Amino acid sequence: MKKGTREDYLQAVYRVIYYIERHYGEELSVERLAKVSGFSKHHFHRIFFSVVGENVSAFIRRIRLSASSGKLSQHSVTKVAMKSGYETPSSFAKAFKENFGLSPSAYAKQRKNIKESIMIDVKIVDFKPVKVLCVRREGDYTVSAGEAFEVLMSFAYAQKIKSKKNLLGKEARIFGIGYDDPNSVPAQKLRYDACLSYDDPSVKPEGEVVVKTIEGGKHLYHLHRGAYEGLKEKYAGMMDYMIENGIKMADKPPFEEYLNRDPRRTKPENLKTEIYIPIEE
Repeated sequence: MKKGTREDYLQAVYRVIYYIERHYGEELSVERLAKVSGFSKHHFHRIFFSVVGENVSAFIRRIRLSASSGKLSQHSVTKVAMKSGYETPSSFAKAFKENFGLSPSAYAKQRKNIKESIMIDVKIVDFKPVKVLCVRREGDYTVSAGEAFEVLMSFAYAQKIKSKKNLLGKEARIFGIGYDDPNSVPAQKLRYDACLSYDDPSVKPEGEVVVKTIEGGKHLYHLHRGAYEGLKEKYAGMMDYMIENGIKMADKPPFEEYLNRDPRRTKPENLKTEIYIPIEE
């Protein structure tokens, strides 16, 4: 691990901040900003949010709001409000009063200095590749995960009945892969894979059930105890830890392993979920 990695993270994010300041009037796509940062599109949002404290689209709006101050002497409040993405002059005026007067770079530094990191226990582990059956669903994770697992478990139970194959035996492992950052991607566009370990080639996937491999390698690991609603906070804490300790993410999606056999029959406070974030070796 390079000593300057943490600084590289911060430099990359500030490079994007300054780029936004210079080009705020242009179309700033995720692809464009990710290229400026040097990160993959997949991880850009998470890293930016962890450093700045808000997602990139909200940050861009803040920049445009600040820049609008110079236009008020030439255009009406209504016209400036519309150009800044606000529906009414009153909402624009309120936001302007609350936020104007602080430069974007100063804001980012201030957020970084005052933001309270979530102190969590983490460690680096070597995860072995796992072949899985999986089902894809899109939508809010709190909904799409349940829908995907319903299809996957129905397939597994059907195998037990018609093929005498118990895919949910004691050795079975259950995973979930969330590909998108809910802080930056619309809920209806979030991608989720429900996965079940798979080592019996005689079982033939069908319909929505497909076979894939969860890749192995070095991962930052944390055991979350409690309701699934608390996972988002833990991910944020792990990202803070990575940046503070100069750990680089690998270009692969994070994933979770669910240790409870039947979450529906487990009290939320007794749920156990392992979080894995792939890192560069």
